[in-house]
Amino acid sequence: MTSSTKSMTDEELKQYFPDFPSGPLDVYRKNASFDWRKIKMAYESASTIKLKHDIWKFMESNPLFQHSERDLSLDEIRHINVKRMYAIFNENFIPYERIVEDPRLYQAKTEALFMYDSSLSVKISLTFRMFANTIQAIGGPHHYHFVEDVQQGKIGGCFALTEVAHGSNAKGMRTTATYCPETKQFIMHTDDFEAAKFWVGSLGQCATHAIVYAMLISKGKNHGLHTFVVPIRDPQTLKPYPGVVVGDIGKKVGLNGVDNGFVIFNKYAIPKENALDKLGGVDDNGDYKTPFKDPSKRFGASLGALSGGRVHITSISTNYLQKAIVIALRYSAVRRQFGPEGEPETPVLEYQMQQVRLLPHLASTFALRIFCTWFSEMHIKMTVDSLFGNLKNAAELGVEVHALSSASKPVCAWAARDGIQTCREACGGHGYLDAARIGELRNDNDANCTYEGENSLLLQQASNWLLAIWPRRHSLRPEDSILGSLNFLENVDEYLKKTCQLKTVDEFIEPTNIIQIYRWLTAYVLKTSYEKVAELKSLGKDNLQARNESQAYYAATLSVVYGENFILNHFYNTAAQFPDAACRAVLLRLVALYGVCLVEKHLATLYIGGHFSDQQGAQVRAGAVRLCAALAPDAVALADALAPPDFCLRSVLGASDGQAYKHIQNAVMTSPGALTRPSWWKDVVHWRDYVQAKL
Repeated sequence: MTSSTKSMTDEELKQYFPDFPSGPLDVYRKNASFDWRKIKMAYESASTIKLKHDIWKFMESNPLFQHSERDLSLDEIRHINVKRMYAIFNENFIPYERIVEDPRLYQAKTEALFMYDSSLSVKISLTFRMFANTIQAIGGPHHYHFVEDVQQGKIGGCFALTEVAHGSNAKGMRTTATYCPETKQFIMHTDDFEAAKFWVGSLGQCATHAIVYAMLISKGKNHGLHTFVVPIRDPQTLKPYPGVVVGDIGKKVGLNGVDNGFVIFNKYAIPKENALDKLGGVDDNGDYKTPFKDPSKRFGASLGALSGGRVHITSISTNYLQKAIVIALRYSAVRRQFGPEGEPETPVLEYQMQQVRLLPHLASTFALRIFCTWFSEMHIKMTVDSLFGNLKNAAELGVEVHALSSASKPVCAWAARDGIQTCREACGGHGYLDAARIGELRNDNDANCTYEGENSLLLQQASNWLLAIWPRRHSLRPEDSILGSLNFLENVDEYLKKTCQLKTVDEFIEPTNIIQIYRWLTAYVLKTSYEKVAELKSLGKDNLQARNESQAYYAATLSVVYGENFILNHFYNTAAQFPDAACRAVLLRLVALYGVCLVEKHLATLYIGGHFSDQQGAQVRAGAVRLCAALAPDAVALADALAPPDFCLRSVLGASDGQAYKHIQNAVMTSPGALTRPSWWKDVVHWRDYVQAKL
């Protein structure tokens, strides 16, 4: 058993996760049908649990990480975030060689930091990890001095892809890198503000070097998008170099601890050696060389590197949803309203509507958490294998990872968006308190719907690949789907002829039956999307027009169900193999609820396609309600399994002791200025002194 999969004994789990304080949540905790500590092992390992524990304990004992009792200015937020970043960096919780041995540790550290503060985790990822990982993935040994410098904290990196006028369409970028053979330099240039690199995290005030994506031009020919390491600021003074205009884009809706910036190049020269040319580049004479005979193969391999940010965002979204669902469920278990006359009021968690609102999002959280942990580990291993030259079928794997990340990133970001909003509303008025922390989660997650590819546009990158796959569905090779995301195409023509024969609610909530329904759905939407594009082309539409006019209800839906299908199958396989019987039973109920809610969302398509008939949709809905009722008694224990320490959660509604009203009282009564007459009180009393009287 490897360190990444090693389990923990009951005693070890209790050491890291002691009993919660006794309080209003006891009744749910004592009646849970499973051990909340054990179920963590569905997405954790002994090494990841220990790492998170060490990070959180370090933070809790370090004065630098104590939360401020007052609102900080934007500059103060940025300042403290940088100091915390270097404090974490200095601890070196996971040396590089440990990541190679146990890729899960990389993801675990990110999750631990996100549970404390999302801006801190993003800042660290951009400054150190994404910069170094990109160089290691698509650079060569002559670039590793940049990696060594960033690993020693001598420089700080960032990732500059998006431009003011171009984001999701990477091939449309306008920043250029023109090779000059006489000086053996690339001349970086930005024609106008629309071509400026924009939204670059950590660039606004801090980064000294950037990974810049630019069009490589040599001997008058544009060879497409390539990657360069570009010095931006002097590491000793933080002043920009001549030829570089760099600045901060200002306050955002959320994540204000991250200094997003812009950069404009004015015929700025960098050494030829700064081109990350593992996948293609020019020699000293300016002649283009690439190990790929097919240019699309080179671009496909580069997409694997580009996918890292999207893979990361799937987990980021899940982190936000994870905290929100913990807060909402714990509060729902202690918030009492109405009930039989003469008896104690009933916890709102016992009401059907609250269950149907929240528990599908609980199931979604577990599905996404398990998927994202695997996806991140897979991508890190892929990056390491690429670094050591052990990555087989790099182009094919890169394309599939790109497609799956382009689908799963929107699926996860939208699931978090909808789930967090539901959690906010399910907490009633108190959920609107800043001290509840759900509003902060909502604002921070909102960026996931647009950065690293706006979701609706990003879906097209997944659907384009799937549509190209359909005509050769009968001749697919194993390397075409190394991750297994195309398994639904096995014997697809025969399978699409089938209709759903399920009749009872019990049959519709059986996970294996749900998986078969979703297999049919995914194949059907792919088939009909392909036929829609073909129909439009037969009417004289060109490729762009056909793709554009086949998005709504076809290609966009295709990418979503493709991502959902993979996540659902991965969730089921993990749950079915879980060793503890009690935990396995709960996990399979969560799989069923996650799946049946997905099916309910797509009922119209299932009826239109003829797979469903009569009252089958009603049985699906009845199944969702039944599963919610069955899971409600375990909801608090499931929330406990997902919950970070109170020090990280920081919610008056979601604290582990269940004393929500005491925490609200403390937050309100100790809030600066809460009991003080305002300095502008005279403007209330003597308002006529400054308001002009009407004649």
